[in-house]
Parts: sequence; structure tokens; C-alpha cells
Amino acid sequence: MFDLWRYGKVTREFNSTINKFDEVTLKNIRKYLGDNSDVTYQEIKINKKNMPVVFIEGLVDINLFNNTVLKPIKSDDKIQNSKDDAEFFINIKNIYHINSFIKQDISEILNDILNGSIAIISDEEKKAIMFDVKGFQMRGLSEPSNEAVIKGPKSAFIEVLRANTALVRRSIKSVDLKIESMTVGETCSVPVAVVYMDSVTDKKLLNIVREQIKKIKCENILSIGEFEEYLLGRKYSIFPRTLITERPDKFCSNIMEGKIGIIIDGLPTTIIIPAVLNMYYQATDDYSNNYSVATFIRIIRYLCSVIALTLPAVYIAVVCYHQELLNNSIALSIIRSKQDVPLSSIQEMVFLTLAFEVLMEAGIRMPKTIGQAVPIIGGLIIGDAAVSAKILSPLVVIVAAITGICGFMIPNQDFFNSIRICRYIFILCAIVGGFFGIAFAAIGFIYYLCTVESFGVPYFAPFTANEGKAYFADTLFRKPN
Repeated sequence: MFDLWRYGKVTREFNSTINKFDEVTLKNIRKYLGDNSDVTYQEIKINKKNMPVVFIEGLVDINLFNNTVLKPIKSDDKIQNSKDDAEFFINIKNIYHINSFIKQDISEILNDILNGSIAIISDEEKKAIMFDVKGFQMRGLSEPSNEAVIKGPKSAFIEVLRANTALVRRSIKSVDLKIESMTVGETCSVPVAVVYMDSVTDKKLLNIVREQIKKIKCENILSIGEFEEYLLGRKYSIFPRTLITERPDKFCSNIMEGKIGIIIDGLPTTIIIPAVLNMYYQATDDYSNNYSVATFIRIIRYLCSVIALTLPAVYIAVVCYHQELLNNSIALSIIRSKQDVPLSSIQEMVFLTLAFEVLMEAGIRMPKTIGQAVPIIGGLIIGDAAVSAKILSPLVVIVAAITGICGFMIPNQDFFNSIRICRYIFILCAIVGGFFGIAFAAIGFIYYLCTVESFGVPYFAPFTANEGKAYFADTLFRKPN
């Protein structure tokens, strides 16, 4: 079995051998980059002297480098007649290329090369001039796959950091918008952009976010969830405390409200902090529809989340412990539906909820061409066959179906996953104590949410903050603009 811990240890030890005090020479650059097939070492002639050029194929735009760097060098007599490398570095400033920097730190030079820059190295001066000419293949703008809207924009973030920051700039054309660059990762320095509005963002919160990002110690960032775990202090919380989105309009609207956004190079999703409970019930279409329609839908979302959380537990409590709550007709209907069914009500409900989780996960993991058929086959054919064979009672199937449909009303997938986990806690409490167990679980559920914070902001804000002044601002109700 592959030992991830040993791999991490080895990469950390290798990373520690990169000495930033090493001289900037072609020999030292080659020592770290090696003779990999995608690392290219070439030379350009300056006044009968060859100077090495280093870059990684596939990460740079060769045509851009040829047109904006090599051609000016070859055609500029002042550069070509440089007596030595020192004069060359002085004269090369005449090149009309904006993103060019002279550096003497070998670790910075290596990082720039790995991020798509071309280096012209001087062994004599122990310097290198870097040209940022990124040109790797990227995915074009497409419609968001997980956050579909009816009336809103159809563009989504992609995996390129600067393309994503450009999308933000297109939506927020203001000098108040600030984008700070940082790097994360010990072995692979991943560029990260912190986005905020300077006039409305809490500076204390901004400093906390900066410090948390600086504290992140990891080999590489390959997923948004991994970065989120490193960013948050309380790692074992069931509920999400950051809002993850792939929509530029949603990202920008939260930024303009004073929140802080994080964009990570290589990932098509972004992070918004702080995030509170109310934000997970808001959808982009709420602001495209009439305020009365948006308010009505939001109320339904809150009600559906309560149903998705408690309905299986309520069914178990009523059928097993509190039959006196049922009138005679409903009780007789339940008794008739359970005739010849070998499983108890508890076993039926647990089995069906777990089966629903399996079908949903299978539909997600299967290829799109056949993934849509999995819920249909499982829900209609298998469910109908189980009822016809008297393995399950029809009422349990109805309860499980209502629970699943109500769960899909929650706009945010991360929060929906948390509700799925808490649903089983409520079922367990209902099995043990009926409605008394459900009441105990509800008290614990609300108490736990009251203890959760997102970077110092209460999870129930604004319901538990501002002395109730913001109840009707943009929470359960959406006021007209």
C-alpha cells in the first residue's frame, strides 16, 4: 500500500534542500529542475555571448515570447552591443514587455518558472530576468453545473486564477475592489487571491483571514475542501462555515456586502467568508424574481429543510410510540398496509433512507449518460417491486420520497449534506425515546448551531445579532429593492 505519510515526509525533506541563498546560475537551476522532458534549456546570443533561457513547455506562450521579447532583443542594437551582463540588464529595460522582473532569489525564480514564466539567466551577475508569458490550455467559460439559474448569468469560474479575477473585475468596476496575491503550499506554491472591498470589509476579519492563510502548512492544494479544512480552526464541525460557489455573480454580490472572497489557482470554485446559516438558503434566482415570489420560495425552503430533517423520525415516533395521535382511519390504513410485511417500521425507515443515500450517491458517481437512470430505476422499479412483494409498506416509501424531495429544496449542497447526517441522529433519538427523543435532539441541534461561528460571526446571525434589527433585511423575507 502506498504510504502517504512517507511521501509527505520525503517531499518536505526535498523542499527543505532548496536553499534560497544558492547563487542564481544555470547549474543550480538545472540541479533543482533536472532534465525533465518538459523543461527546456535554450540559449540566446547577446554580443557573441550565449545566455541561457529556461522555461517549461506547455505553461508558456512561445509566440508571445518571440514577438514581445526575442524580436526586440534581436532588433535593438543597444542590447546586442552590451559589453557585459550588467549592461545587458540595464539595457533590457527598453523591452516593451510589462510583466518583466529582475530577481536574485533562486527560490522565487524557480517558483516563477513553475508558474509559467521564462527566465533569462546570467551566471556572471547571478541574476535572472523573468518574463510572465503564461499560455497553457484552459477550459472556456461555460454554464455552472451545480448552481443553475433561470434568469441569471450563465458564466462560471474556471481553473485559471487570472481569468477568474478578470471575471470579478468585469462585474465590480470599482477602484475600491482589492485583490491581494498570496501563495499556499510547501512543495507546490499555489497562487491564491484574496478579494474584498476596501471601504466596507472589516479590517480585523481581513487580518484574521490573512494570518490563517499564512498558517496553512501543506504539500499542495488539490481540492477546495482541503483548503477549507486548513483555513478553518474548528475542523470537526458538521456544518459548513464557508460558502463555496462557482458563480461570479454570487461571488461578487457577497464581496460588495463586505465579505471576503478567496480564489485558488487550479480550482473552478471560490470561497466566501464569513458564512452564516441564512446564506445557505439564498439562491441567485431570488434576486431575479419578484420580491414576493422570492420570499414565498424562501419560506418553503426553510419548511422543507425541517421536513427533510425530522419527517422520518416523526414517522417512527408516531407509529411506534404515540399511536394515540392518529385518528382511526389513518391508523387502520397503516395497519392494513403493514399486513404481511416482515420488517418493522423502524427497520423499513432505516433501510429506505439508507437506500435513498445509496441511489443518490450512485447517480452522482455514474457517467452522466446513465447516471440519470439510476434514481428512476431505484425509485420506481425497485420501490414498486418492493411494495408489490410486501417487503415494504407504501406509507414508508411515501415518507422517504417526501423526505428526499424536501432535501433537494436546499440550494447549497454542503448544507444539505449536513442535514443528511443530522437526520440519522434524529432517527436514532426517535427510536430510543419517541417524541421525547426528538425534542432532545432538536434542543441539542439548536444548541450546537448556536455555538458555531464563522471567523467570529455567529452562525445564526442576523437572527441572534443586531438585537433583531436585521430580521427582515434579507433573511427569511426579501424586501423590494
